[in-house]
Amino acid sequence: MNRTDLTLIIVSAIVIALVLGWSARWLFDRLNRIPHGDPAVEGDPVSTAEAARDAAEAELSRIQLEFASEYNQLKAELDGTMDTLRFVRQKSEALEEELESLRGKK
Repeated sequence: MNRTDLTLIIVSAIVIALVLGWSARWLFDRLNRIPHGDPAVEGDPVSTAEAARDAAEAELSRIQLEFASEYNQLKAELDGTMDTLRFVRQKSEALEEELESLRGKK
């Protein structure tokens, strides 16, 4: 093997390494590329943060309304139950008094 053959082998190896490296980098970029035109990724970080804040506030308002509605419904059910319980207690006391008056007559 002479000097020219060795030089051609080394140059060929370097060219092959460059082509393989470039191909690997191109493939990596294609697989991990961020789509163009996506405003959430490309946008200003401040506007992105403001949009996220607005979305969080809207979700919080929706959840608060949902819980307020559920609270009012449960409160109405509790009031109805307490009224019924009060009525049943009064009726029970009236029946106990009537029973005592009937026992007293005997």
